[in-house]
Amino acid sequence: MEKTKLIAIVVVVVIVAGVGGYFLLAPPAPSGQTLIWETIGNPDYMDPHVNYESFGSWIHYNVYETLFTYEWDSLNTEPTVPLLAQSVEVSADGLNYTFHLRQGVTFHDGTPFNASCVKYNFERILAVFDPGGPAWMVAEPILGGQAIEDAVYGYGAGSAAHIGNYTAWKAANDAGTGAIIVLDDYTVMIRLAYPYTPFLAAITYEVAAIISPTYIENHGGITVGQHNDWMDEHTCGTGPYMLDSWDVGNQIVLVRNPNYWRAADAKSMFPYAGAIDRVIIKTNEDVNSRIMNIRAGDSHACYWPTTHAFQIYNNVSPPAFDQNDGTQQSLEPNLLHVWAKYPSYTIASIHFTMTETIDDFASGKTIQNMFSLKNVRKAFSHAFDYQTFIDQVTNGFGIQGQGPIPRGMFGHDDNLYVYDYNLTAAQYYWNKAMHDDNLDAILANASYTVTLYYNSGNVVRENAMLLLKDGINAMLAMDDTVKPSEDLTINVQGVEWSSYIHAAIAGQVGCWMIGWAPDYADPDNYVGPYVKSTGTYAYWAHLADSEGWDAATIDAKIQQAAQSQDPNQRIQLYKEIQEAIVDHAAYIWVYQATTLLVFRAEVMNGQYAANPMHGAYFYHMWLTS
Repeated sequence: MEKTKLIAIVVVVVIVAGVGGYFLLAPPAPSGQTLIWETIGNPDYMDPHVNYESFGSWIHYNVYETLFTYEWDSLNTEPTVPLLAQSVEVSADGLNYTFHLRQGVTFHDGTPFNASCVKYNFERILAVFDPGGPAWMVAEPILGGQAIEDAVYGYGAGSAAHIGNYTAWKAANDAGTGAIIVLDDYTVMIRLAYPYTPFLAAITYEVAAIISPTYIENHGGITVGQHNDWMDEHTCGTGPYMLDSWDVGNQIVLVRNPNYWRAADAKSMFPYAGAIDRVIIKTNEDVNSRIMNIRAGDSHACYWPTTHAFQIYNNVSPPAFDQNDGTQQSLEPNLLHVWAKYPSYTIASIHFTMTETIDDFASGKTIQNMFSLKNVRKAFSHAFDYQTFIDQVTNGFGIQGQGPIPRGMFGHDDNLYVYDYNLTAAQYYWNKAMHDDNLDAILANASYTVTLYYNSGNVVRENAMLLLKDGINAMLAMDDTVKPSEDLTINVQGVEWSSYIHAAIAGQVGCWMIGWAPDYADPDNYVGPYVKSTGTYAYWAHLADSEGWDAATIDAKIQQAAQSQDPNQRIQLYKEIQEAIVDHAAYIWVYQATTLLVFRAEVMNGQYAANPMHGAYFYHMWLTS
């Protein structure tokens, strides 16, 4: 996309008759522009300290800022760009991070940014600590944070143990002996419990975004273990955009921060940075409508699923990213620009809730849960047609998943067992469940009905669940399959994104699909959420409570791998962790995605898509017309 930069700085030579001769006139800088983006779903919360899904984090990336971030225009996944910090010093033992902060930065409400703001925000993360949220990635490595996390997961957020451990931890900070120490107005030290290489990357995730303390205190303050209802729906950061309105289920409107501190620096990289005054992000669950609207110019960008890729993608292999201006892979380069099949660390998986009973979302009844049985989960894992999914549903935009750590990342086990589409194997495990696990009685309790869930509007996940349904029905039709006493009805149901996430957290969906885009590029960011008993997905699935799972042993290995500075030891530990979770069949590892990004030709996108660690950064964009 380097050509877009050249377009931005081209000057036009105009011959002007007059005294003195000729003048060089630059094209007028664009300003006051509105960018319209259509996608699916809704954010969960506007509070980055509790939100833990990609839509909300995308908004927060444009509204809030962290101490460091990733390069905007490269594939580098190291957090090398100082943002609210100017620099950091790491002690030789890896335990102390001393951040030197920027001066002259203000929040959207006019509050000055300083070291006390950093302390306030990091303390708030551990105070609020939604157990289904991202606080764990700050709590676990930070000095004293593990005791707070243990209290939350052991006794509940807001419990006496949580309040007590947090209060003692904060008191140590205030005394200058704890984890977060303000050294002067613009210097803050964060102390770790153990050396943790990905720490800087972890706090580049939006959980460590800095919110105006004044704004929070003026709107309810901090209550240990509880969300702030106002902050769940409002924002106040230092970033380039401010939340103007959020009409849930309809649209989000962002407006440009007129006092953004990075304005001059941004223009040095992207000359028309700040041209977008207003961003309208619309929820549109209908893919055909989204495609029609972007073609008609009613939107500038949209979520274009890979199921519809060949309506615009010409099947050309991806050129070098810095040489791709968006035209090489587009069937209509004068209308739409495409960036296709670049690698990502995003994986998608089908999840099983493994409690013995669930309060079923579809029926509203408490029913026995067939997915608590390992044999059933293995049957489903072999009933999924992986290659058909990749070839026909994603149009080749991905490869079959192989455990929680993506291919290409440090710690991935290339020799890990891979479930294949094998109806004979599926039948074997199904019959074992019928004979050994009393599956028929469980199905009877559920009225011989199974519901497979996906978030509505996501046609990739919808088709994945339809494929899974077809596989199970094909297995049930085989001659030697032990049949249920009554015909089994398998439903595939879409649920609006926010409701979908809440249902998953509440354990109301037994089988459902979701993706994982990395918070930071390290294997700990995959085995933590998927495998550690307190990790986001493992916690939602009740992995620690499932029959046959040794949570204590595996959790200890995850912790040891996170703390180890020996690469060989880390690799061995991650090998054992991956083997355990794959054998447990807690997830169906569907695929690892590659990119498909579609914009109208008039969108100069500032190379936002170059880095797999963040989404669209609107401040660097502009429109040519």
